[in-house]
Formats: sequence, structure tokens, C-alpha cells
Amino acid sequence: MMTIPPARLSSYRPSFARTASLPERGATLLIVLIMLVVLTLFVVSAINIANVNMKIVGNMQHRTAAEALAQTAIEYTLNNGNYFYSRNMAVTVPVPSDMSATVAPRVCLGADAATGYSAAQQIVPEDTYWNVQVTVSDDLTGAQTVMHQGVRMRMLANNCPP
Repeated sequence: MMTIPPARLSSYRPSFARTASLPERGATLLIVLIMLVVLTLFVVSAINIANVNMKIVGNMQHRTAAEALAQTAIEYTLNNGNYFYSRNMAVTVPVPSDMSATVAPRVCLGADAATGYSAAQQIVPEDTYWNVQVTVSDDLTGAQTVMHQGVRMRMLANNCPP
């Protein structure tokens, strides 16, 4: 066993009982709080970025749905040959409840005599060129898509109004 002389007893400190000097008290707590604030800022910014990305993806989905609906309306129009023979025929297109599609009246851009027919024939058809315009509105987002489709159809003569 070790004995310590009484004169040195008051200055003796065991190695495990060291005390911090005055400036070191609370430094660990301050560093931990700063790191906690920095981590909180990282988490908040990550949540904000995720929310913005979700809005972007949602808008892209609505845009794609509107484009698909416009293409469907054009296909319905082209599959109905009567649309090109009557002046203001309305085309009914099935649409989702939050969207609406409008097919504008067709516009004849011009007509050329069809090739491959002889002048001796009584009825010579024409190649007519049309513009079909479809407008799709999304009631949920307020977005609107306009799609134009050019069409060439072989029809009887004089079906393209001047």
C-alpha cells in the first residue's frame, strides 16, 4: 500500500477524478446542440425536396394523361368518316370525370386530284388535307393541352370547302 505524506495530501488528485477547467465546461453540450440543429436542417431540406419532386411527378402524370386523351379524341375523330362530310358534326369522346375534351370543327387545308385515275371516269376523287384540333382541359389542375393532327383523306370531289 502506498502512503502519501501529509504535506502532499492536499495536492493529491487521483487520475480518475480529473476536473475540467472552466472554459471546457458545457462545450460538449454546445457541440451536440449545434450538430442537432445541422441535422434538423438537413432533414427539413430533404422533406422539402421530396415534396417538390412529388408535385413535379404529379404534374407530369396529369400532362401525360391529357396528351393521351387528346390522342384518343383524334383517333375517335379519324375513325368517324362522317366527321369530314358534315360541316359541324360533334364528336363525343369518353373522358374521365376531371377532364374534358373538345374537338374543333375540321379545317380543310386544300385538295389535289387523286393520282391513278383516268380523265374518262365520271367521278374522280381528290386527296384532301385536313387539320383536326383537339383541346383537353384538366379541371383538377387547370392545365390545358391543344393538339393538332394533319390528315390526308381521299374523298369524292368538292368536299373541301374553299
